[in-house]
Amino acid sequence: MPYIAPAERYQQLISEKRVWLSDITQPTHFVECVIMWDDSTNQLHDVCFENCRFQECDFSNFELLDVVFKKCDLSNVLFHDAILYRTEFYQGKLLGTEFLQTTMKHVGFFDSVINYGQFSESKFKECQFKKCELKETLFRYVTLNDILFDYCELHDSDFTETSFKGIDLSTCEFDTIQIDANALKGLTIRFDQAASLLPPLGVTIKY
Repeated sequence: MPYIAPAERYQQLISEKRVWLSDITQPTHFVECVIMWDDSTNQLHDVCFENCRFQECDFSNFELLDVVFKKCDLSNVLFHDAILYRTEFYQGKLLGTEFLQTTMKHVGFFDSVINYGQFSESKFKECQFKKCELKETLFRYVTLNDILFDYCELHDSDFTETSFKGIDLSTCEFDTIQIDANALKGLTIRFDQAASLLPPLGVTIKY
């Protein structure tokens, strides 16, 4: 199935306001707002956040549907055990953001900085990473099903116990990357990338 983008069908525009997360009840485009968290909701749908700040927000155990984050700083925000469907992150700052044990389908990360992020034990299906920085990011014990990595920086990322069957990293850049030898079957890389990938696995390359 091809990648499906979020449906953008907003009924109102709100800018430069302070908004409680639980008060978001209809399709809305928020611009330069402060989003404040409370524990009276765990669902979010049909919303676009643009240049917004998130005050102590925790999206753990949330369900996100047709949600777009544009130019938002989500650094160190938690998405533990969340379900994301048709959700996108554009030009975002997600330093150290944690998507632990998260289920994602049709989720896109575009032109975003996700260095030191954590995706361990998450499940990805028909998702995309395009032009993202993913340095020292953890993808341990992750399920990757029909995933696109396109022109991403993956220096020192950790894919321990993650299968690369059907994954193409040929457009990406990395000096070192942690991958288990038994998980390499089905991985596509460029010829010059072998020099970075194979020595940690005990393979000697002669020139």
